Amino acid sequence: MVELAGVSHAYDARPVLRSVDLTVQEREVLVVIGASGSGKSTLLRCVAGLELIREGEIRVEGEPVQRAEAGKRNRGVLKAGRRVRREVGMVFQNFNLFPHLRVIDNVTLAPRLVRGAARAEARAAAVELLERVGLAEHVAKFPRELSGGQQQRVAIARALAMRPRIMLFDEVTSALDPELVGEVLEVMRALAAEGMTMVIVTHEMGFARDVADRVIFMDDGVIVEEGPPGAIFSSPAQERTRAFLSRLLER
Repeated sequence: MVELAGVSHAYDARPVLRSVDLTVQEREVLVVIGASGSGKSTLLRCVAGLELIREGEIRVEGEPVQRAEAGKRNRGVLKAGRRVRREVGMVFQNFNLFPHLRVIDNVTLAPRLVRGAARAEARAAAVELLERVGLAEHVAKFPRELSGGQQQRVAIARALAMRPRIMLFDEVTSALDPELVGEVLEVMRALAAEGMTMVIVTHEMGFARDVADRVIFMDDGVIVEEGPPGAIFSSPAQERTRAFLSRLLER
């Protein structure tokens, strides 16, 4: 579903991703862990086309969405990539809902503008999705009238409204109060159970252990270690992975 080959990225002169090779299989739940600044979020943003890579290639469902050669300027997302990127949904840490739009309008806006869905069709699909995430009674509210957990569930419904085949989650619970985390994770568990292909950046290690098919640990822009969650969390092979998990357990 997703392939990264030799992908590098930098902010100004500071490398953030260093020749990353990664493949995500259809229906796989891949969890990405690592300290802040390790390149996790940038990895997702590059797959979503929100950042232009400096080197390498990214393919989604076999089609290149970004391609860059060392020493040559990346002129942007490839034409074919613009179509394929519609198959990729992304949910951000800070919700990014439109504050002046009601919940129903936040969810229907992209299907209408990007996919050309009729208003009635988009609304019916949005209501179904909001029911799915437990928010059917809040369709007429504005984001400011919702809790953080509810806003994040609206953001998930908004991403699903585009009927993506791949979902990217970028630390979607890190801005939430602890008592609200569970309601968002429950929606993500349901998506995993339904077979949605997912790449999840998270610090929720218990959740990662439960839902992941595979876990990768990133540090300083590279993938240090990857494997099934049981192996990564119980007996990591690399010292950098062990040190990271040890610091988490001490908190």
